Amino acid sequence: MTNTSEQTSSTQRRPDTVSTDARANWVARSPYEFAGLRAQLFREALAEYPNARRDDYYLMHRYLDPQPGDRVLGFGEGSGYFCGAIAKAVGPTGRYLITDPSPELVCSLPASVEQLPQVKVTISPVEELDIEAESFDKAWACGAFHHCPNQTEAFKRVHQALTPGGRLVLFDVFQGTPLARHFDACVARYCATGHEVKFMSEEFARTLCFLAGFSDENVEIVDIPHRLCFATELDMGKFIYKMHAMTLFPGTLEERIQETVNGVKRHLTVDREGELHVLHFDQKAIVARKTH
Repeated sequence: MTNTSEQTSSTQRRPDTVSTDARANWVARSPYEFAGLRAQLFREALAEYPNARRDDYYLMHRYLDPQPGDRVLGFGEGSGYFCGAIAKAVGPTGRYLITDPSPELVCSLPASVEQLPQVKVTISPVEELDIEAESFDKAWACGAFHHCPNQTEAFKRVHQALTPGGRLVLFDVFQGTPLARHFDACVARYCATGHEVKFMSEEFARTLCFLAGFSDENVEIVDIPHRLCFATELDMGKFIYKMHAMTLFPGTLEERIQETVNGVKRHLTVDREGELHVLHFDQKAIVARKTH
């Protein structure tokens, strides 16, 4: 991703204060992966299959555990998927800063979330955030960090932003896992924007934490049994097709969706739980606590 001063902001501002023309200009000029068709299909996937990620809220609450009055930094949260739940959990006495480098995604955040007094929004990659030191109790990201080009600086910014005793929770795809193989062998070939990213190894994840200032004994990497649930296999194909904009598959739309299903099955486990088709989209989580 390439960053310019016009497309990032270190100030906390709500997208609804920005004019329609300004939003259109952001979208037209955006060099970020999640722009144009990619952003459109991503939003459609979440809107059309709201129950696909039904387990995610449980996982977020288990590991992040947002509480009333918490000050939470959420980075790479432009999809808005967790925003309502986290904002509700911290309540009006808390603070929730939503950040993302994609203007197009940020500008489509639900108005009901943007208007809450505890919510602030900024358009910025995490590695460029300019926020007060020791101003957040918790920091959170889910499935977006592999898009970050300067991961070392990102961890340093997050560590600096946390209070002593503060917690970083980061869910993501890791090297050598079935999900990483799926992304590298299938998504990177057929996604409309490509998928040139940086998956962490467990060793590098621990090193990122160390370089940022987290003590080794306060860093844990845990397996996250992430499931996506669908009524039919076709629904699974449509969701993944749109989520990852797999438009470069040849053929008709129906053929592209079927090839998406075939690609998923080559690397990931799909099984049945009652009436549901369950896709195992397992990830890992970094859980790190700042001691000083």
